[in-house]
Amino acid sequence: MKKLIIILALILIAIYAGLSILGSGGEYAAEKIFHGAMKKAYKIAANPDVAPPAQLASVERELKLLLKKYPNANITKFGHIALLEFYVNNKKYNEAMDAAEDISRKYSSDAGMLSTSQFSRGLIYEKQNRWNEALEKYKILEEKYPTTRLGIQMPLYVGRYYDSKGNDKEAREAYREAVTFYAKMESEYSGKMLGYTASVLSIQTHLSLKDYGAAGKALEYTLNKYPSFASFMQLLPLVENIYIENLNMPQKAVELYKYVQSKIKDRRILKFLEQKIKALEIKNK
Repeated sequence: MKKLIIILALILIAIYAGLSILGSGGEYAAEKIFHGAMKKAYKIAANPDVAPPAQLASVERELKLLLKKYPNANITKFGHIALLEFYVNNKKYNEAMDAAEDISRKYSSDAGMLSTSQFSRGLIYEKQNRWNEALEKYKILEEKYPTTRLGIQMPLYVGRYYDSKGNDKEAREAYREAVTFYAKMESEYSGKMLGYTASVLSIQTHLSLKDYGAAGKALEYTLNKYPSFASFMQLLPLVENIYIENLNMPQKAVELYKYVQSKIKDRRILKFLEQKIKALEIKNK
């Protein structure tokens, strides 16, 4: 489950890494406050159990200053997310719920922010062991924001939650619902990035069900329908996992490796595939 979900801290790091300093004046000053707060927050996250109260208070104070003083700065959007994450990480759940509500009010037309707010509501309940309430929030996220990065992951997330608790019956039911959800999403967004994402998550769902035959069919479908260097790099490790380690079908693995060979030009990858094919053919003579 941890590998699946895009943790809010990592989202913030990725977003901030992609931002450039935006000139002078209010925008620059806002980014300076945000950067200072994040630097402290990352240090706290590395050793949360030994973080002094004064350091925690400083992060909260600086983020709240950013939101109050520069409400319309570009970076302030991510300040809202950072403050919400700060409250969740430090088990200030009432404050976290208020922060989630603030995001919904301020960014009422931003699906990405609304999905973050909705996911956080569920996460707050989940961390308090109030799963039924968390599930209700996650279902709303799935239904209202299925095209967001968080929304599309919810069906698989729920299944993996049940798996982590050893609730096999509930997990299987959730995974079956996820398979249906991803098939529908792939059909509706066929040939687009969202369709590809749904297709990949379908593979992961079949793997979670240990239905390697269905996972293999979904993998082959995705490789053929979404041929690109990026998709091949993401999906190639699954060829070995599914067809060699679990289905004992090396000939199918060779077939898919050769297919990818015909579609790419990168010499390093071609050499890697050539070695994989040669090894499999020698081993299975």
